[in-house]
Amino acid sequence: MITGKERILATLAGEKPDRVPFAPNIWQWYYANDYNDALPAEVAGLPSPIEVLRSLGADIFSKFDSPRPQPIYRDCDYRFKFDGGLPKGRAPWSSFGEGFGGGIIRNEQIETPHGTLTHGWEYRAETGAPFETEHWWKDFDAEYAAVRYWLEHTEWHLDAGALAAGLANVGEDGTIIFQLLPSTLKQFHWLAGQVNTSYFITDHPQEMQALADIYERRWLAFVEEVADLPDVWVYEVADNLDSLFYPPRWFRQFCVPALQKAADILHGRGKYLFVHACGKLKKLAPLYLEAKLDCVEGQAPPPIGDWYLHEARALSEKLIVCGGMAAPEQELDGPDAAARIDAYVRELFASMGDKRRFVFGSSCNTSPRTPYANLIAFRDAAWKYGRL
Repeated sequence: MITGKERILATLAGEKPDRVPFAPNIWQWYYANDYNDALPAEVAGLPSPIEVLRSLGADIFSKFDSPRPQPIYRDCDYRFKFDGGLPKGRAPWSSFGEGFGGGIIRNEQIETPHGTLTHGWEYRAETGAPFETEHWWKDFDAEYAAVRYWLEHTEWHLDAGALAAGLANVGEDGTIIFQLLPSTLKQFHWLAGQVNTSYFITDHPQEMQALADIYERRWLAFVEEVADLPDVWVYEVADNLDSLFYPPRWFRQFCVPALQKAADILHGRGKYLFVHACGKLKKLAPLYLEAKLDCVEGQAPPPIGDWYLHEARALSEKLIVCGGMAAPEQELDGPDAAARIDAYVRELFASMGDKRRFVFGSSCNTSPRTPYANLIAFRDAAWKYGRL
């Protein structure tokens, strides 16, 4: 009997296991519904999304069992505090850091010799996700020196204990997607927001390139640190690729050089380099091959995305295609929902040719509004049409 881990690894290598992996990302779906006391009765007693996936017979492809890169701040003082209380009496799940253990509002600050930077998050129960309420970098001239000092004096390292726990949690039912640092352009987005980043790059190209060079060195140092990890095969850049905020010119300038270097490091160890994507991708497509990426993970077909999965397949037979389960199909309701999902999966799988190097997974995530019956329908259709 083939295991989920064996099925996924065979798929990534271009081999033909028994079927296409069925690997939905249900973490936000599970925790949002759990927090809002809305888990369906069929899974209400299961303690984690991993156990729900096991009950479904799914193949586990988990980025949330990967440790997050741990920052060490040299000569900078990082602090945070909570506000807003815990309306439901317990902390909501979060995919980053310490999350919201003391309240649904998290305020952060970094103190540097050049000034203090502040940042804010707010968890919103209706979505099961946090949203930024304040970006770190708001005024280019007033805060550039502090931002540069912060990047120059920060290192990122592996949390070995968290990695061991994540691998044990997934076991032989799948594999983890090891989370690397975001790309330089995404890091700028985290610092300043997409809009200010665009202004800063346009108005201050030399200073932004200097920051990019500093960050790339730290980024690649972390890749080197983790590249030889045993039982870790897939490494993912924690981005959200979308050509609306990653125009090809800036993707080539700020992302491609570092991705190429990371790919060379990982490919030399027999590993794979993924980048997460969940938006408009067609204009960036030629650059994926230039960047030596193995997969753009989480692709959504139209209307959420702007290209179909078979178009991604056509780029290269070596490109791994991962995605296809997007919100319009996830949230289908009515008595014919299962039949409509079956027809959608049948057509999608037929479009993929021989279906090698294809992981049928969520387009970014699974909407909290997805009926549990739809997950069953996706699974049954994937098993029916995914035979290899």
